[in-house]
Amino acid sequence: MRDDGPRWHPQLIAREGPPTHWVMLDARDAEAGTIDLRRTDDGPRYRVEYRGDLLGWATTLKTATERLHRAIISAGVPSGGINGS
Repeated sequence: MRDDGPRWHPQLIAREGPPTHWVMLDARDAEAGTIDLRRTDDGPRYRVEYRGDLLGWATTLKTATERLHRAIISAGVPSGGINGS
């Protein structure tokens, strides 16, 4: 990761389509995940999905975008131990 440039908050790369629906793209500009604001019995919550799988619910858009951003970044990291073992 480059440290010489500005550090953007993941919320800045979330694109809002219709109201209350955000999409985040991966490095190849493919849709990686979505965030939807929903009404629940506990109040408004953000539903976070990564590639169609539910990651969870958040009480703030900031938390929702950070959770989705971590999933997108983690997908590009090889799994396994040190040196891929």
